[in-house]
Amino acid sequence: MVVYSFYIFDRHAECIYKKKWTPRPSSTSSKPNQYDGLPEGVLHPKALSAEDDAKLIFGTIFSLRNMVRKLGGPDDK
Repeated sequence: MVVYSFYIFDRHAECIYKKKWTPRPSSTSSKPNQYDGLPEGVLHPKALSAEDDAKLIFGTIFSLRNMVRKLGGPDDK
């Protein structure tokens, strides 16, 4: 598993620590492609600001936590 971003949030949903790593360029491809992972002909999506990125990550984790609590039942509280 590769981690490219690491976030720590406080109980008030504020991002208190953020660290990002960039992936190493692969030397196996013959021509460099700045849009790795996207099919040919698809435009690169607009980059999010750091604040928007942190909000999306927090929302995802918050939603997953609530889903796990609902699926887990009364013993997991």
